[in-house]
Amino acid sequence: MKALCRFLLCAATLLVGYGSLQAQDTRLQLGDIIDASLAPGDTHRYTFVALELTLLSIRVEALTDTLDPRFELLDRDDRLIAANDDYDYPATHDAAIQALVLRSSSTYTISVSGHGGSGGDYRLHLLPGFDVLAIRDATMSKSDWQVAFSDTALDISESSLYAVELEGFARTAVLIGAHLPQEQDVYIEATFDTVTSPVDWKVGLVYRYQSPENYHRILLSKTGFWRVERIENGELDVVRNWSTHPAIVPGEPDFRLGVLASGRHIDVVYNGQVVGSAADASPPMPGGLGIVVRSDEVSGGLLSFAVRQTLVTLPTRVNGSILFPPQILNRLDYLMARDLARKQLVPAGHSVSFVQQESSVRHVRAGVTRISIASERQYEQFALGASLSFDVYGEGNGGCGLFFHFNNDEHYTLAYTTRQGDFGVSRRNGDGFEPGIYGKRSPPNESEQYLLIIATDEAIHYFLDEEHVGSMPSQPRVGSVGIAVVNYNSVETSCKFDGLWVQSLDS
Repeated sequence: MKALCRFLLCAATLLVGYGSLQAQDTRLQLGDIIDASLAPGDTHRYTFVALELTLLSIRVEALTDTLDPRFELLDRDDRLIAANDDYDYPATHDAAIQALVLRSSSTYTISVSGHGGSGGDYRLHLLPGFDVLAIRDATMSKSDWQVAFSDTALDISESSLYAVELEGFARTAVLIGAHLPQEQDVYIEATFDTVTSPVDWKVGLVYRYQSPENYHRILLSKTGFWRVERIENGELDVVRNWSTHPAIVPGEPDFRLGVLASGRHIDVVYNGQVVGSAADASPPMPGGLGIVVRSDEVSGGLLSFAVRQTLVTLPTRVNGSILFPPQILNRLDYLMARDLARKQLVPAGHSVSFVQQESSVRHVRAGVTRISIASERQYEQFALGASLSFDVYGEGNGGCGLFFHFNNDEHYTLAYTTRQGDFGVSRRNGDGFEPGIYGKRSPPNESEQYLLIIATDEAIHYFLDEEHVGSMPSQPRVGSVGIAVVNYNSVETSCKFDGLWVQSLDS
């Protein structure tokens, strides 16, 4: 078969591999892994350009025992987006964040330093999908790929790259990479080149492959639509029907297509951007990875394409689970629901069930003053978020909060924050509150704060201003939600909540 890509074009667009950093080399690209040495007390800064909805992970790995690395991710205005120090202290001092979806197109900066002024050698990973590079295959050797299923003859060539041709009406072929890992939570990306057909074409990725009768796949059509499918016992089940996104260029023959499978949450990624998500009802199982192709279903004809590279990244795990996120970025409620599922903090497939755009409460006495929101709605497991602004008039310590699992005045749970920096989550039981989460930070300078509570049967997690501030064991309880004034003293406190939303996780 004739080569489908000019060599120089292919070489120029390959993701960068391992390299040693030179002093002037501060610009990175998604896919870079670089080694560097940090002098004690120094800070290294790296910049990269990324579009809105880019899906990436960052990892800083200490290569010498003298270094305890930490990093910050900043936007073009030097606003902090995310940061990490020790993702699993004391087992490791390495720093990492996984599967972060960027909120805006920008030039971003990664700032790397050593905790306590420490120094030493490190390796910085800036990867699509998850934070551990499993394989980057730019050779695409024909011997590594197996035809798992095809209902027509295939012509497979590897003259300068892996190229495939098939012909006929609605013909399908599945090719599995025997050299690729078999995983449950995984990101796979393939760089397609010169996808050509006289009418329509569909190409895509296979993941969690068990057999020709049991696997998952995503398809991208020439018209710019994508679909997520599950083949179970030989039967086709549509997980997410044909959808599109402005980032997809219809008819474009050269593109990168990726899929991130995290539990039952699925992200479809086009040229690095998340263009859609789906929730898979089937239990996640480890399986193989590969490529799928389907010819036009009306006119048929010859379909040809090439794959220049495949890349697979995997999540770091702690005690069998992917990393617990130190930050959850504030987003629109439906995007927040996807983000929580992607990070496996909540089950996939649960949409936001209730939104209250504006609500407020004001009081002057000491104690907790509550106002129920949609009191007829009862929740056991849920995610609850809201933007909060409050004013405290006087010398006392006043604050605001969200309450949930409310049954009566003596049985509910309260998450709060105050003007003087106190915050916490505590259960009311009878006349008093039980010990729960408590902390104190510097008094907030911002007029608006963001509260996020995730309650499951196992745990309650509290995020304040996008940062995880504590978790506590949960007790299965059902009750309503609402807003509250939380005054330590007799002081006038006014609380305003914007965009309060609830994502019910109950069956």
